[in-house]
Amino acid sequence: MAVVDFFSNSTITIDIGFRYIKIVQVKKSRNSVLSVMNYGIGDTPKGCIKNGAIKDKDAVVSEISRVLREHNINSKEAKIVMSGTNIISRVIMIDKVPASEVDKKVWEEIRATVPVDMNANRVDYKLLGDTIVDGQEKIKVFVTVVSKKIIDNYISILNDLNLKPIAVDIPSNSVSKFFKLNIDTGTESTSRKLKYSKYKNNNTWIVFDLGSETTIINILKDKTPEFNRVILKGSSKVDLEIHKELEMLPNELAKAELYKKMYGLSTIKTPCNEYSCAKATMRVMDSIIKDIKMCIDFYLTRCNGENPSKIFLIGGGSQMKGIEEYFEENLGLPAYRINVAKIDGLEFGPNLDVARLNYLVNALGVAL
Repeated sequence: MAVVDFFSNSTITIDIGFRYIKIVQVKKSRNSVLSVMNYGIGDTPKGCIKNGAIKDKDAVVSEISRVLREHNINSKEAKIVMSGTNIISRVIMIDKVPASEVDKKVWEEIRATVPVDMNANRVDYKLLGDTIVDGQEKIKVFVTVVSKKIIDNYISILNDLNLKPIAVDIPSNSVSKFFKLNIDTGTESTSRKLKYSKYKNNNTWIVFDLGSETTIINILKDKTPEFNRVILKGSSKVDLEIHKELEMLPNELAKAELYKKMYGLSTIKTPCNEYSCAKATMRVMDSIIKDIKMCIDFYLTRCNGENPSKIFLIGGGSQMKGIEEYFEENLGLPAYRINVAKIDGLEFGPNLDVARLNYLVNALGVAL
């Protein structure tokens, strides 16, 4: 959902999340490899984002300025990724019509079924291809709706930073761009191949963005967005649950977060801090999985979707111990954490800290 769609030699991309602001300076080479020249991660000021809108723009601008300055990020053109909670996405079906009539038919269906003010919102659509619904030929369409006021708010952040706005994008689009890269899932064991062999020719994937305040579900078919939902539960709920489970002091929430990162979904059975933390984490994740299953069922039954074949895990929550095994067990699909440092089509400066690259998927996606 680009405002403008062109790319300069060196560009800044900014992803403003609920907890962290991720900023990357990139350059595209002649062979289309994206070079990451520098990056920085700052803290999103508390309470500044509500339903995707920036409520305290000055605080956000100040933090971005600090990160740009401290990490010597100095390009003058920028792209920015919006927060995902106030973005409406919907799959609609239209009757199969000649190509010359598709656009008119799509807009008729959008106006009839998507209850938004067309003047106050930016509405885009993407054709997903032909399908059969109840024996009838249909065209599947992916529709996104974003408030123009919110888009203008993000553009004004770039203007206040004296950066030239190149594009405002949405998470589902930046994720799909990222996954057009060659994602190497590594060498599979024979037993694992056999276990999931029935999905081997299926190119429908689920990408779970496990954030601090939200879990975003992106379903891609042939690397194109087919479905998107935001669950208003994230890994910060794990921190609170661990804090409660261990009866910590009010000022020990940071310690609970540290335990989450250390123990995650550990399978240890002996009663100890690790066991208690894993038990607390499991309660939160079980609640999220319940919501995820409802969303997948909606995609399959109401959006005429195809059973996915793989799960990819991104975002800060994807770094928890045991997260891949947990998703595999609960959804019955092979799950993979992304290792950004080992993806073809991306290269990184020799002095960059590779430990935090996996937080940059959306910021890198919007750059592609």
